Amino acid sequence: MRVTAARFLGAFARPGGEPPAGLPEVAIAGRSNVGKSSLLNQLVGRRGLARISATPGRTRQLNFFVVNERFVLVDLPGYGFAVGPERERLGWGSLVEGYLLRRATLRGVALVVDVRRGLEAEEAQVLDFLAAAAVPAAVVATKLDKLARSAARAAVVRLAGPATAGVPVIGFSARSGEGRDALWRIVGDWVAGPPRPPRAT
Repeated sequence: MRVTAARFLGAFARPGGEPPAGLPEVAIAGRSNVGKSSLLNQLVGRRGLARISATPGRTRQLNFFVVNERFVLVDLPGYGFAVGPERERLGWGSLVEGYLLRRATLRGVALVVDVRRGLEAEEAQVLDFLAAAAVPAAVVATKLDKLARSAARAAVVRLAGPATAGVPVIGFSARSGEGRDALWRIVGDWVAGPPRPPRAT
């Protein structure tokens, strides 16, 4: 996909306080230290669009970015190494879960993992949650450049196991851009797909 325009729409920290639903949305989820912001910047080709913090867990809200005025990428708060008062950390769960369950314009979630760590219990739980909510998912294994090429390939292959059955797995490097086109193909399919069916209440 050729990105001609990308802009920050806003950050929202209150459940239900997101911007009005309109364009299709694709969310980026993952631990606080897997490089979600670096992935987003590489994906749209705009260095610095998503702020990269030296301290994991600084993203405490849903960050919305409009791409080509056609769809929206949503950077979700990280989990695992989040910092801040316990009261805030407890609030992030309801913020993210409410968005994933109720956002009518959400078309898919890219779950970012560190290729060196693989899929851990929390990632498996996220995939189970998304499957139960009928939200399409893809696993994106970042930091390929931290491993030798053969080791990186082997690590990505290991990710394609029982826990990710039916879920695409992509190796990605924010430094070299490897995996960018493959991820864009999935995002493009999601964006072009049908709207999400209403969730029973």
